Amino acid sequence: MNQEELEKKYGMSFAKEDIRKRTIRDMVLLLFAGIVYYLIVSYTPFGLRCYFLSLFGLKCPSCGVTRMAVSAVHFDFKSAFGYNPYIFVTLPYIIYEITYLFYLNESKKKMNRINMIILCVWIGLLIIFGILRNIYNW
Repeated sequence: MNQEELEKKYGMSFAKEDIRKRTIRDMVLLLFAGIVYYLIVSYTPFGLRCYFLSLFGLKCPSCGVTRMAVSAVHFDFKSAFGYNPYIFVTLPYIIYEITYLFYLNESKKKMNRINMIILCVWIGLLIIFGILRNIYNW
């Protein structure tokens, strides 16, 4: 499909500037949601609990992410690393990937093959981390 057909199908502009604006809007909304969640977790007794941990007594690959984020906001990077080392180390990639996926969604493009392979490797390593953290009690 060419750009005009896409614009007609989805009822929106696919000019680069419009795609950029929508991607930035989506990232700002995601950041706002993160700030609201941080405030809820920090100043109320509410927060997300890990159902995997509750059901099986094992840490899932993302256990500790909220505590990691709160520690990182307070510049306590040693504790942040201790809560979830894999997510902490790969956080720049995660931020890039989320931004890229927002861009792909707004431009109605498909993910390129190399990025798909990298994402699959990252997910595979996340699963391996989840297994190893329970074996070695990380």
